[in-house]
Amino acid sequence: MTAMRAVSALLLSLALAAGADRSAGVTLEVANRKIFTFRATVVGSSPAERLESARARLEQLPSSGPAEKIETHPLQLAKERGTAVMVGPRLVFIVADGDVDLQGGETTEGVAGQAARMLAEALGAEREQRSVRLLLRSLLLAAMATAIMAGVIWLFVRARRAAHLGVARLRRHEGVRLGGVDFGPILRSTLRGLTFLLFWTLLISVVEVWLTYVLSLFPLTRPWSDALLGSVLGLLKGLGRTLLGGLPDLLTAIVILLIGRAIAGFVSTVVQRVEQGTAVLPGVYPETASATRRILVGAVWLVTIAAAYPYLPGSGSEAFKALSLVVGLGLSLGSTGIVAQAMSGLVVIYSRALSRGDCVRIGEVEGVVTEVHLLSTRLLTVQGEEVTIPNTVVVNGPVKNFGRATKGQGALVSTRVSVGYDTPWRKVHGLLLDAARETPGIRGDPAPYVLQRALDDFYVQYELFAAVENPVDRPVAASALHGRIQDGFNTAGVQLMAPHYVFQPAHRVLGETPSAEPAPAERPVPAGGNGH
Repeated sequence: MTAMRAVSALLLSLALAAGADRSAGVTLEVANRKIFTFRATVVGSSPAERLESARARLEQLPSSGPAEKIETHPLQLAKERGTAVMVGPRLVFIVADGDVDLQGGETTEGVAGQAARMLAEALGAEREQRSVRLLLRSLLLAAMATAIMAGVIWLFVRARRAAHLGVARLRRHEGVRLGGVDFGPILRSTLRGLTFLLFWTLLISVVEVWLTYVLSLFPLTRPWSDALLGSVLGLLKGLGRTLLGGLPDLLTAIVILLIGRAIAGFVSTVVQRVEQGTAVLPGVYPETASATRRILVGAVWLVTIAAAYPYLPGSGSEAFKALSLVVGLGLSLGSTGIVAQAMSGLVVIYSRALSRGDCVRIGEVEGVVTEVHLLSTRLLTVQGEEVTIPNTVVVNGPVKNFGRATKGQGALVSTRVSVGYDTPWRKVHGLLLDAARETPGIRGDPAPYVLQRALDDFYVQYELFAAVENPVDRPVAASALHGRIQDGFNTAGVQLMAPHYVFQPAHRVLGETPSAEPAPAERPVPAGGNGH
């Protein structure tokens, strides 16, 4: 009754009134727990002033002794109503009508009762926190939990290392092939990605469980533990609802992807048989079968992904739309040169101007074609150098193919000589053909032949054509042929008209015959010496 009289006297002196502004509320917190939010201005006291008064009254409560009962008492003064929250005989704060949402169904009694329960829990937590025995017990349990967590993380790290070693051993083994396609790199990348995802998921889960448990051991941090656990459970609940709700669409997307994979495998097998020469497909040649297979399989997968995309979970979200926009913009900005190279590559491949194994000259580079890709062509030169030429260069310049016209008969090699009019042309023909027959690597079938290219002012131009066995040996065979021609002409006493002569020399300009001995080199005489 004494408490009731004190409250009545307080209300009579202050004449309780509620303010209309509910947006400027301040919250009373005790032991990290939200007790009550002051929103109304009562008899000139703002919510902040009411909060400070409540804190001051709480600080005046005795810190020792038995716990006092926390009660609520409704008050009615004139036309104003309110509910007092009291700790024993002491008033802590008053819940006024302006502090609650009356239109939303709240009452001062209900809000005050909830605040009293929260205040009882907070005061009990403060009392427990002052217990040395309870604090030591909580610290011991926290240390044990930390040790267990460290051991579990150590096991996870060891398991991750073992998984990486297993993937590395798989890398050293032969590729995993399915339908002629090596899926080894894809499988290894997938395993590494799954290992990374599983490791960090388990690590974060263990840390979250440890943190939630440690925070729950101490009364003052117990609300943080409940909030952390609630957020995690809410996240898992949201993910579960999303997965369950999107499961039918996900199954549809998987079925579409499996159908697309089957079609792509069928197309790849058919075109691969054309590439191997065991099947015939109209419009597809063995030289273009590899590029055709890639284009058709890529087209099948593009259609499949476009059909499955709307059924993927989250495909209609703003994140997916933003990601699609960024990827599309990046491809548009960065693929201009690549598209030009790819189109040039298609021209090279489908024109069948080049094939693997052809001996060609592209610009100043001469060699054997080793690869014809969509973006570039690779040549192996006689020096053993691998030269990569962009397909735009191949398309925009002349390409000399020395073996395409004589497919199966070797690669052609030619050389020109200039001989004066005083030498019979039949003799020159015979010397050139003899040199070709005596040169190693020159084929007898097709037979070498000679053409007279020009009748110039000072000489006649003759060109010898012959075929070599291996296109790679073309430069070496040409060098050996040049040596045989010089030896044959020198032996026969036929002068090669190079350089040009304004007047005919008094004697023929000939090199040494193959049987001639090289002249001995003169020994230099030391300076100041007599030569002995």
